[in-house]
Amino acid sequence: MHACLLLTRPLGQSRCFAEKMRKAGWRGPMTIAPLMQIDLIPPDPAVLDEADILIVTSQHGVAALNRATTARHWPIWCVGARTAATARAAGFPQVYQAGGDAQALRAALLATAPDGRLLHLSGRHVAMDLAAELDSAGVSVTALVVYDQSPLPLSDAAHDLLAGEARDVVLPLFSPRSARLMSAALDGIGRVTAKVHLLALSDAVAEACHGVGATSLRVAMRPDAEAMCSLIIEAQAELEPCEKPR
Repeated sequence: MHACLLLTRPLGQSRCFAEKMRKAGWRGPMTIAPLMQIDLIPPDPAVLDEADILIVTSQHGVAALNRATTARHWPIWCVGARTAATARAAGFPQVYQAGGDAQALRAALLATAPDGRLLHLSGRHVAMDLAAELDSAGVSVTALVVYDQSPLPLSDAAHDLLAGEARDVVLPLFSPRSARLMSAALDGIGRVTAKVHLLALSDAVAEACHGVGATSLRVAMRPDAEAMCSLIIEAQAELEPCEKPR
């Protein structure tokens, strides 16, 4: 029996990642069961006008910005490759890309020390308070919430997968909050019969996974989708060794 890949990111991101995984070689079934939905809160253009430099730690920040204005004159600092690609596609000509997580973005901003008024377009729930971290290091940043991550209940399909027929379930988790939501969802199931193989995007995500009774836990080499994709394929090869390509 093939392992099942359980995707719990917001619907659009899960669908895109599912396509990516098929192209990468995932053979088994996939269940998409979002644990949160994204609600954009477009910023007031007057607030944007007071900023010289924008910081975004998610594609959702760029999406909210698109809803608010057609202006593209700001330099924009992005947490990683996917967010940077989204900013470029939106028409921003001056895009800076960090290493994939808030810590890397903090280090890049401190090393560069950009001159001007910085505005961080963030989600309501963040793994790290980037503005506070930068402020404590002497770089003044204003934070503005431009999207919310509203929790969703575990779907019936995911419940049946985890509490029904015993099988291997590969569960990638991309944020500490998604890990905490998954932990709460599993508490609500009661008896989990599946062998859950957790794959965490970072050490911070792994730390938030402690409430999840998993068979195994691994952390991606880098905090980006490509590293997570590789980790998933590695898990598939170990769980289905007879299916490994020759």
